[in-house]
Parts: sequence; structure tokens; C-alpha cells
Amino acid sequence: MCRMCALISDESVLLADILLRPRMSLVHQSYAARERRALPQGVSPSMAYQQPCLNADGFGVGWYAQQAPLPCVFTSLKPAWNDPNLRNLSEEVRSPLIFAHIRAAGPFSSVNEAACHPFKAGRFLFAHNGLVGNFAHIRRPLLASLNEYAFGITLEHACIDSVVAFGIFLTELGVTSDEDAMDERTADSLCTALSRTVLRLTQAAAEHGPEESLLNLMVTDGQRIVACRYGTAPATDSGDPQDGDLALGATLYLSVGSRWLASADDPQAFRMKKGADIKCCTAILSSEPLTPIREEWLPIAPNSIVLCGRTGGHSQAIDTLMFPLKCGPVVGLSALTGVESAPRAAKASVAESQEVTSNEIEPPPVHQDVWMSITAASESGDVNCLVTLSENVFAAGSMDGSLRFFHAEQGQALAVRRHSQASGPVLALLFLPRTGDMLHSPASGKMSPRGDESPDSIASPAESTPRSQTGHLQPIGRARTDELPSRLSERLSKPLFLPKADLRSPCGMDLLLSTSTNELRIWDVSALLQDLSDDEVSVPCLLCFHFAPNQGHLLSIAGNLENVLLGFQSSNVFCLHLMNGWARLLQAKTRTRTTRHYTFNVELSKRSSAMSAAAAKFSHHTLLEPLQTCANGHMGFVHCIACEPVSGVIASGGGDGRIIFWSQRQAVCVFNHGGPVLAVAACADSRAFFSGDAYGRIRVWDAASVQHGSKAVLCSGGVGCAAILTLALLQKTGVCEGPPLVIAGDAAGILRVWDSEHCSLLREVSTEMTCCAAATALGMRTASQNHFSLRVVSGCSSGGVKLAYLDLVSSAKILLSPSRRICGMFCQSQDCGHEDVVEFQRLVSLLGEFVALQTVSSDSRNDGEMRKASSWLATKFEELLGATVRISPGGVVARCGWDSNKPLVIMYSHYDVVAAGKCWNTDPWKMVAKDGYFYGRGVSDNKGPMLAQIFAVRRLLQGEADFCLSGFDTETFQENHCPVNVLFIVDAAEESGDPTQTIRMVQDARNDGWLRGDTIGLIINNSQWIDDERPCLCYGMRGVVDFEVAVQGGERDLHSGVNGGLVPEPIFDLVALLGSLVDASGVPTVAGLCDGVPQVEDKDMQNLTAASQQMSVGKISKRLGLQSDSAGPAWLHSLQNPGLEALKRTWLQPCLSITEVGRGPRHQHGRHIANRASCVVSVRTPGQKSADVVSCMKLHLKHEFAKRRTCNKLEINTLAVSEAWQTHPTSKVFCAARAAVAEAWKMEESDVLAVREGGTIAILPLLEAELGCDAVQMAFSQASDAVHLPNERMSRAVLARAVDAIAGTLTRLAAG
Repeated sequence: MCRMCALISDESVLLADILLRPRMSLVHQSYAARERRALPQGVSPSMAYQQPCLNADGFGVGWYAQQAPLPCVFTSLKPAWNDPNLRNLSEEVRSPLIFAHIRAAGPFSSVNEAACHPFKAGRFLFAHNGLVGNFAHIRRPLLASLNEYAFGITLEHACIDSVVAFGIFLTELGVTSDEDAMDERTADSLCTALSRTVLRLTQAAAEHGPEESLLNLMVTDGQRIVACRYGTAPATDSGDPQDGDLALGATLYLSVGSRWLASADDPQAFRMKKGADIKCCTAILSSEPLTPIREEWLPIAPNSIVLCGRTGGHSQAIDTLMFPLKCGPVVGLSALTGVESAPRAAKASVAESQEVTSNEIEPPPVHQDVWMSITAASESGDVNCLVTLSENVFAAGSMDGSLRFFHAEQGQALAVRRHSQASGPVLALLFLPRTGDMLHSPASGKMSPRGDESPDSIASPAESTPRSQTGHLQPIGRARTDELPSRLSERLSKPLFLPKADLRSPCGMDLLLSTSTNELRIWDVSALLQDLSDDEVSVPCLLCFHFAPNQGHLLSIAGNLENVLLGFQSSNVFCLHLMNGWARLLQAKTRTRTTRHYTFNVELSKRSSAMSAAAAKFSHHTLLEPLQTCANGHMGFVHCIACEPVSGVIASGGGDGRIIFWSQRQAVCVFNHGGPVLAVAACADSRAFFSGDAYGRIRVWDAASVQHGSKAVLCSGGVGCAAILTLALLQKTGVCEGPPLVIAGDAAGILRVWDSEHCSLLREVSTEMTCCAAATALGMRTASQNHFSLRVVSGCSSGGVKLAYLDLVSSAKILLSPSRRICGMFCQSQDCGHEDVVEFQRLVSLLGEFVALQTVSSDSRNDGEMRKASSWLATKFEELLGATVRISPGGVVARCGWDSNKPLVIMYSHYDVVAAGKCWNTDPWKMVAKDGYFYGRGVSDNKGPMLAQIFAVRRLLQGEADFCLSGFDTETFQENHCPVNVLFIVDAAEESGDPTQTIRMVQDARNDGWLRGDTIGLIINNSQWIDDERPCLCYGMRGVVDFEVAVQGGERDLHSGVNGGLVPEPIFDLVALLGSLVDASGVPTVAGLCDGVPQVEDKDMQNLTAASQQMSVGKISKRLGLQSDSAGPAWLHSLQNPGLEALKRTWLQPCLSITEVGRGPRHQHGRHIANRASCVVSVRTPGQKSADVVSCMKLHLKHEFAKRRTCNKLEINTLAVSEAWQTHPTSKVFCAARAAVAEAWKMEESDVLAVREGGTIAILPLLEAELGCDAVQMAFSQASDAVHLPNERMSRAVLARAVDAIAGTLTRLAAG
């Protein structure tokens, strides 16, 4: 069969480094394939498959230039090993994405250059390895099912089975033209289209009998590579597959790392370099490994899909996802394209450090830290992991396969031990101390191996130096660290760890567990450090467990002797019951009498674990148990795993951005973290998990209630933030005299220390290393009251290890003065209840950032700003609320709270705006505060009200907690103050008038469980008051129907002097038509337009009367922009109550408006007669059926046009249709909002106006019908706020009270 290979990287790679130079390159595979399938059953030996190792029916290679959407493709029918053009091209061309294929023609396939892969369509490249079963019988029906564009592609490439598969893929993707083929697609859509392609091919083949299909398909769009490995089981002689047959399909391998490099000594020896920062910058998918080092290549599981690409968009890192191939939509890929959750759980509360003013807290102290660089005894590679063994001894695992042991007081390596002969990298370490009457280990909270260490051994080298009056450490010199006390040399002459003569029980031993490529080794620490005189002494391990290569690298390890948890590249998580078989494992015979090797068969382990212990003979396979994943399991590498010992809950984090929590070895809930999860730690003191991802985000999870989601966000991360590579804990033990700590190291070399009890940041220091790949804490001692010295070790990607003594001040006693509460007008009146000054200043600051994003959805040039705004919103939802967030093409969905005992309230808003236009007094994209108002595009519609929604929920989440505090006091902070669950729907295209994507976004959220719960109301904040004084609630809006009315004349424009008066001019015909639509007072004259208008009810008349009481002629004239009170229409001066008439016309009656007029191209010179004239007519409908409005408008226009007896042609097109919306002003949500607004503005409920509005929001009736609940429009824009006009503004006081009103509404809805 064929061979294919694809590479994606963050930097350009030479084609020859994939195609020619590696010892097992793709060209080498063309004549010496090692894993090509033998002849499929039923295929004649005369076919091309008779040479299983030969692929010589043509080749092709595609590549993308930097930032170029269109690929280049080179194909040839020559054998790949004998084509000089390929060799010359490969030595010159570099690309970040290479896509190559070498063909072996299958049955019924022609051999010509048109049939050479890869196939190209727009930005897409496609390749296939295998064959389609029964293709001779199904080719015609498959071709008939393609769209025209895909059918043309197949004809260009000889209609072979591979290109027909490409045609089906394009059809499923919805590509119908060259323009469509250039559009960007989401990773979700590509995976779904590929899975649907496999489904259609296999279903069609199955209708003609059980012939084997091999469908290794690979496609790229220049941003990502999607591939599948799929095969149907071969048929037997009877024609039916055997029960035991496994459809393995053709082989497919994956290799990921930081760089694809050749050895300096051997240019044909390529390796995938692994960086200590874990960041994956290069990924290769290949039919066969390109190197002989099998550990670097992960076999893709049969019948699965793999996705490699820059799916996150935040950085150049390559994300990798793997999941079973499904025949429907692929759910969950937006873990990396946004911040999505598989909503089994939720966010209960958020504990985040707040900004404080300088006069509320003493200035930060000047910290006096001590840093020491520790060098190894021999040259070593990148430090990948660190583990604390005792108060002074720690170990480091390196990428070169060495285990290095250090003594903190000595300041250098004690010993260097080789992990294995293969020199594979040490990927993870776990220390399991002996149990007994000994000290607690700082690493695990259990027992330390030595009892003779004095408490002062943890002290800083500067401990004896004088301190300042504030208790800070005085500066010291490095020379001090070399003056070791005499007792240190005496101590090093004794064994650091006590040996255990009897190996039958591991409880009395200090065990070190280390992982490498696909093996787990267990060491006796006392044996490792027994002889320190010779660094090169060979020390065998006790046990070595090997795992099949299809599991990939063993990346993470955690647990205890009873349950050792293992996380693999294959996305699997296993539990090794080490205690159960310890004695039997050591009793096994071994040739070396030292190390005992065991190889696990995962499939056998699964079957053995299901057998009872009494019935089964002992086998080491029974010790390995796979954890039972849920429907939404890991789809990427399991980078980290941790176990909280009190509750027994396990947390695993993957490169797919998911964190899974396990209990009783069953997955209980899944969350998407927002980026690949690279570090997890569990704290027994606080019973909490801490998790960090590739975008710098750190979350806190309560182990007792993980189903409620993360309870805090220590660090929000985001675009440009360094990845969190390591998380270490220091718990309350004998070596920790202060609060429990969380220590985080990132890819920028920054080390941060948090108080895990108060979720407050204590220190942020630079290690001055390229990256902080690993960190561990040795202990902490009290220096003075609330003042501590922390000893911490960090390792970097350059092989260096640094020991630091950090000066810390505990946050537990830092209490700030109570915040002053000042109203929005800054009246300096304390405790008026309008706003918290610190919170409001934060709201204003965020509103300024939000306005600066030019989110004009109707202009495609702002697509980048729209994407930036959605990411910004997602980050703020997480920072401010700890919400679960999903970004989709239609906007952003965020949910705060998943408590099934609480009702669900949905809040709608939008972040897109209309174009700014001209005539602004200030920059529309830079918010300005002036005279109590904020000016800027979108401040009132709808960015200001949307932030008011967020801060209202935030206020309820934090209860009465002081917003100025740097973190929360555990004695006063209460979780989950918000009495309701809240779902935010933030529209990205409200102003463009297309609700399709928004409704689809809501439907997807419903299908994924985001809307579960008792929905009791929909709140919208997207309407206006009728004046500037009286708050309003809107319960009805008119619909709208837009028409384009055009009159077409001749073929071209005419000169008015030469041809004027000779033909009827289109503009005159159009003007005559427009004049027939309304009378002089603006009342529509279209017959039948007012038919079907709902009758005016008593409640409408009461609301009309109340609203019109203060609407004088002067106010109406000002609102309409009239030059004087005497100007304006006749009804304004003739009626006794003009306000009532004005509201009737805008609330309850239809109207027609000409919103746009065009006359063709404008000529710079001369007076021309336009050959075409057009306009847009908008009909506002208070409740008629839109179909009736369209019908009567067309009848009227055609009738009037016929009366003109003109030779011109009339064209009428319906541009948009939006229905009217009306809710119940007596509903629960409306009454709650009315009471809350009255309280916020300190007025009677009856004074809060219930109004209708003449405008239209197309999404409202659709959204209310989709959600099935009552809605209310809480208006927070004054009549003079110039919405959609130049100089848009929003009152500072209204914005402040809006937060109170929304919070009050939610509280009342919860109370019933």
C-alpha cells in the first residue's frame, strides 16, 4: 500500500529532512517499506500489491509557504527514489507544514500523474493510504452523491477511490466553490467531515458484501492536520468476518516534540528532541516511523482520529488530540479553540486577589533572597522533574536519562545514576517514603526516612546573620554557602537513608519511582545513595515494568504503594496495585538476580482485572487496572496526575485541555481547562487540587465537591502568558512552620508562591533561567512573626538546578481597612449602597478595554478584533466569576453555577457594535469620561450593560466579602452566595441582524447540557428609556421587514444633455413609488398593511398613559431634533396629549421608512442619468404576520408601478424579516426586575415604567421560543445616549445602579 507522511511545526523544516535524509525516510519507505500490509483477501497477486515492500506508482509532496493559505504541490509518476527533481526541490524548500505521499496503485486504479496524491482544493490537501472495499460496485452512486465542485475535483484526478473519498470530504464540509475552499474551517468541522466520510464509504461498501476497507485518510488546511486510522474486519471464506478478527487497518504513527533534528555526528540519524518545557512545537504523522527509535513513535489506535495543529490560537505550540472515530459530530474540540466544559460540573465560587489602593496596605517589603546554583558532577541534559526525598536531599530527572541526587547544605550533586542503558529521558518521579516512627516528609505529608536531622538544618545559610527591625533577612554573600559546618561532613559519612534487609514488604523501604519512554522503574533509595564515593557506580533497580509501545511515553505518575497511577501518551490512565503483588514480584527468578523485568499486555490486563482473585492464578497482569473513563475522556497525552489522599479523589490533566476527576477508579466529572493541562498537585491540608495549563491559567478545585467545578482561579493567564510547567506543594508538617504553600514555575522562568489557604500571592520572582521546568520545596522556617524563610529548588531546560531561600510574609494576618462605598456620581456619600468604589473602578477600567476593541460585525475587516473580543470576554468570565466558558462562531456562552437545587436564569447581551461613522467629538474607540458620562462606541449598546451583568453576578458570588481584600479570609468567605445558576449568552452578530449562528450556539449548548435546570427567566439589557429621567422595563418590540426596491433602465448610464427627456428615468419612477407609500403626515397608505395589527389592550393604554405624562411638546421636539418647538408635524401641536400619540405611533402602529437610497455609481465629471435607482424600505410591524406584510407591499408597489406605464423594470427583493416580540408584564421575571429597579433608583415600583419599543431585536422572539421562558428587557440606556449615532454615551450613575438592579433581580427570582 501507499506510504504517507505529514509534518507541522512552528518553524520551517527542510523537505529533505522528511523525504530524503532520515535513515527511514519516506523515500526509503518507497522501496523498503517494513509495515506495509500484505495482500488483502480476494485481491489477485497480479495487482500492484504483489510486492508488499514496493511503492512506485508515483508520488507527490505539498507544502505551505509562511503565512500563505494556498499550498504548493509537486507530483510525478517516476519512482520517488529516482527523481532528480524531487531531490533538488527537497534540498531547497522549507515549510512549517509538509504533506507527502508515495503511491502504490490499488485495485481498479489507473496509474497516471493525475492520480498522484496529495489532492488539492483551495487551501486543502488530502491523501489516502489503503483501499475502499467494493469500490467497483459503489463508485457510480458515490460520484452521484457529490456536489458539483467536488465532482469536478474527482474528474480531474481519474475518479480513483482516494479522490472520491476527497470529494465526499469536500461535500460533507460544505465546500461548493473555489471561494468556499479558501475559507477557514474549525477543527471541529474538519474532524466531523472526516468521520462522516468514513461513515459514507463503509456504509456504501457494506451494501455489497463484507469486503475489507482500509481508510487511513489525512487532510490539512495549512493550520492543522487531521488524520484517521480505520479498517473494517477482513472477511473469511464464508464471507463473514470472524468474531475474533480485529480491524486494525493500515499503520499510522505519531511523534511529537520540540524540534526534529539530525545528529551532529550522523546526518541520517534524526531524533525528535524533547524540551523540558513540555511545549510541543513539532508533530509528525507517518505510515511508518522515520527513525529506528520506536519509543519516539506512538502508534495511533485503530478506528480513531488524531488532530495536530495550532488549535488554541494563543501561541505557536502544536496541540495534539486523539479520540475514537465517531460517525457524527465530534464534540469537545473547542477545549483548545475556546474554554469549553463538558458540563457535568460547575463553578461554585471564585477567590481572586483584588486590586488595592496604596493607602489601604503597607508598602511591600524589600525581600532579601539567597540564590545558589548547583551543578552536577557530570554533564547532563534538561531537568525534567524534581522530587524531595528529605529535608536536605532531593533528586532530579533529566532528559539525558540521568538521575541526580543533591544535598542542599553541600550545594552540589551527591551522585549521578543512569536511569537505564537506553538513556531514555526521565519523565516523572515519585517518592514513597517508608512508614514508621519517623518524621513527616515535606513532599508527601507522610514519613521522612531520617529522624536525626535537627530542625535547624532547614535554616538559610544567612540564618546567623543579623536581621533588620522589620524582620527581613540582611543581604549575605555567596561565600557563606561554602563554609559548611563540621557536622555536615560527619553526616555525609553515614548512610543518608537507612537500608532495609528484608525486601518482602515495601512499607519499610524508601522507594523512588521513575518513568521513562514506556517503562516504570522502582528503586531502593538507600541503595542508590549507599556509596557516594563513586558517581559512576552501577545501581540496579528493584523492579522494571515495561509497557507496549502503543501506549507511548509514560508521562505522569502519582499515588501510593497500594495504587500507583500512571498516565500515558495514548490518553490512557492505569492503576498499578503494587502492594498486592510486591512479594510475588520479588520472588520471580531473574538472570541478573538484581532487576526483575515485567512486560504488561494491556488487553490481557483488562481481562485479568475482571477475574476474581480466587479463580485466577497470580499474574503480574492482574496488578494493572485501567481506570474506567466516561464518555468525554482524555483525547490527548496525559501530562499530569495527582491523588488527594484524604478523599481519594484523583485528577488527571491532558494535552486536550481536559481535567478529569476520578473516584473509586471511575471518572466522575470532566472539565475543559482552557488549554493543555501540564501540571496538577493535590494538597491534603486544604483538600484541594491545583492545576496549571499551557496558557498560564491556574485553577483551584475542592476535592470534596469537584462536581461543582473550580472554586478559584489563582492566575487567569491568557494570550501571551507563559505555560505553567510545574506545581509543587509545601504542606503543614514538621518542616513547614508557616501556612501551606503552592509553588508554580512557568516557561518564562518565573517562580510564584501562593498561600493555598487564602489563595493569595506571596511572592513572584525570576529564577533567571530559560524556563522553570520543575520545582520542589524543602521546607520553611519562621524568621519572625508572620515572616518566613522558604527553601525551594528549581530546575531549568539548560540542565541547571538552583536552590533559593525566599523571604515570605504570610497573608493570613494582612487585613485591610473596610472599603468606602461611593455612589456613581461621586457624591462622597458613604454607604449609599450604589457601588463599591474599588469594584466600580475595575468595571470602568474593563469597559475602557472593551470599547477599544472595534467589534463591528458587519465589516469583515474587523474579524480579527471580533476574535480578540471573544477571547477577552472568555478570560474575564473566568477571572471575575470562575465561570465555565465556551467560544463559538456565534459568540460566547458562559455558565456560573451548576447546582441542581437552584433555578437557572439566562442573561442575553451582545458585544458587536455598529460602525462608528463620522461627526464624533472624541475618538469613538477610546472611552472618555466627561460630565458624569462615558463616551465611546458601544458603551451603552451593549458593552456597558453586559459588564453590569457580570459584576452583578460577581457581587452575589462574593456576598458581603470585602472587595478590597487581597484574597479572602477563610473565616468570613462563604462559597456560592449566588442564589441562582446563571447562563450568559453573548451574541457576536446582533447588529448585523443574522440570528442563525446565535440560535445554533444556544442549541449546541442545550445538547451539551448547559441549559439543564429549571429556567425561570431571560434577562436582556438592550433597550432605551423614553426619556432621561424615568427607568423603564420593556415588554414589547415591533418587528421589521426590509425590502430592496429597484428600478432598472437601460444597459448603461446616459448623458443628461444628449439623452435627457428621451426615456423615462429610473429615479423618477422610484421617487413616484416611494411617494405613494405614506401620506403627508407619515401614515402608511399601503392597502392591507394595518390588517392584522393587534388590538390595543387595557394594560397597553395604562402603560401608554403613565409613560406619556411628562412628554411635553418641547421634549418631543428635542428628541426629534427639531429646530424649535413650533416646528414639526401637525399632530404634535393639534392634539391635547401629543406624548400619547407619539407613543401610539411608535409602539402600536406600523410605519414605513426609507433607510437607504442609491442611484448607481457616482461620476466625478458631467451630469449623468443613472440607469438604475434603488432604495431600502423598512416596514415596522407591531404584530402582523410578516408574510402578509410582504404580500401587501409587493401588490402595492406593482400596482403603482403599472400606473406609470414606464418601459423600465421593477425589482422587489425581501432583504430581512424579523418578527415582533411581546412578553407578559405580569410574569415572575418582569415583576422581580421591576422591584429591583425600584430599589436601585429608590422609587416606588409603580413609578418604574412598563413600556414597549418601536425598534427591533431579531433574536428576541427566536431566543424566547428556543428557551421556553418569559423574558424582560431591563433598559439602561437613556433617551439621549445616542445609541447607533455619533457621540454614544452612558451615564455613570445609571451604570452603577444597573449592577444593583440586576443583582436584585436575581435575588428576587431565587426567593420566588
